[in-house]
Amino acid sequence: MTQTINYQHIFEQEVNHVARESAGLSERFFDLSDDHRMLVESLIDAAYSQAISDALNPELLADTADLAGEMGTQLYNFANMVQTYLGTQGDGRED
Repeated sequence: MTQTINYQHIFEQEVNHVARESAGLSERFFDLSDDHRMLVESLIDAAYSQAISDALNPELLADTADLAGEMGTQLYNFANMVQTYLGTQGDGRED
């Protein structure tokens, strides 16, 4: 899956106005010099890569998989308990 990053939107809408102003940068992305635009793109790319790496941390994913498995087991046991209860109530429900 390829993700398209909207550098203009991030720079103009997400970066704090005061931060841009104090750095002496233009308010508009395409008014930046080529060097400044490349710097902004590199910073955004690095942040994006770091966020993806953090989200896809193998240790975190393993913990998530273990938790999901445990939750599945608990839900299965709960469903069996409810079915048993309904069976003892003789509600006449057919599956």
